Amino acid sequence: MPVSRRLPEYSLLLSGLALTRIIGWGSIYYSPSVLAAYLDRELKLGPAVIFGGITILLVIGAAIAPLLGRHLDRRGTRHAMALGAVISGLGLALLALAQGPVSYLATWFVIGIGHAMQLANTGNVTVAQLMGERTRRVIGLMMLVTGLASSVFWPLTAWLSADYGWRTCLMVFAAIQLVIVLPIHLAIPAYRAKPLAEPGPSAMPAEEQGRVPPGERRAIFWLLALSFSASGLVSWGLPLHIIGLMQGAGIGAVSAVTIASLSGPATLMARAVDAVAGERLPVERVALAGLALGPAACVLMALAPGSSAIAIAFVMLFSAAMGVIAVARATLPLALFGRQGFGAMLGRLTVPQNLTFAAAPLLFALLVERLGASGTLMVSAVIQSMALLAMIVLVRRLRT
Repeated sequence: MPVSRRLPEYSLLLSGLALTRIIGWGSIYYSPSVLAAYLDRELKLGPAVIFGGITILLVIGAAIAPLLGRHLDRRGTRHAMALGAVISGLGLALLALAQGPVSYLATWFVIGIGHAMQLANTGNVTVAQLMGERTRRVIGLMMLVTGLASSVFWPLTAWLSADYGWRTCLMVFAAIQLVIVLPIHLAIPAYRAKPLAEPGPSAMPAEEQGRVPPGERRAIFWLLALSFSASGLVSWGLPLHIIGLMQGAGIGAVSAVTIASLSGPATLMARAVDAVAGERLPVERVALAGLALGPAACVLMALAPGSSAIAIAFVMLFSAAMGVIAVARATLPLALFGRQGFGAMLGRLTVPQNLTFAAAPLLFALLVERLGASGTLMVSAVIQSMALLAMIVLVRRLRT
């Protein structure tokens, strides 16, 4: 599969892959938020068990990511993504048949395998193998579209569950994986890995080997892992409690929900700016901006609780920061380490990130309980400052 194709040549396939991302994230990751009430009422599952499925999904992703990444570099993504759609469909169908906590959580092991094989890293490797030097812009555009997943699937899940029941809703999602997602993934062109070039200063173009010299790769890798894992700990944990934090600071329930709803547009706007103008700046500079905005927003909210204007500024700044960092998390490894071995690199980065993401909901629930709104926000600022510091060190090492 050539790596220098222009965007129009794959525009139809890329549009299809964007659709499969919306379906995948919407039907798997976002649907439990709507289904929680039905699962609690019928199966007597509490929030810890219901959202424990997402934790299992992330841990499974971390476990198989390194091996999967190496496979994607050698064989391409077509068969992995197609099999991932089948496994995800099977997992969603089994979830629809769950009768209690054991069978419910067991199905998330299946869903976790399917999710890892067709979404997140695998989709980004597909874009890198298709688009070559235009990978960053295309990933940014696709993540912009993926931001619509909750907007599409929250109301869709609510409608199907209310009119036909939550089990039928999940069966419909399982069928969509087989009827819509699977054919699109089968349309991905076959891939042949390039033979490894002979060592030498000009053996590979810069976009293939990346900007990090061999002697610095280990240190840069761990700085990158620390920065993205620390920022991800906050981005996967704090948003679950934003409404409660605002209410704890004295903002009314209706106002808190209204203000929290601004997070979606802010994230989309930040991703849109990055997709349009981001290619003009080194991606690590964009990441630095996002990593600086996050702790500033948390400190602002912690020092001025109870103000609706401050809460709006917090949600907008924090969400914009997380939107930019999410794109950087997908594209910075490519810029630093190149397309050669990109799948394996993302697989290695996934291990610390997914384990951190999996711990985030429980950690922030404990922080809110023990420290309250202001304390949780200040701890969030400290964690994000660690991420910022790691990125600053990374940028300094790149300069030298």
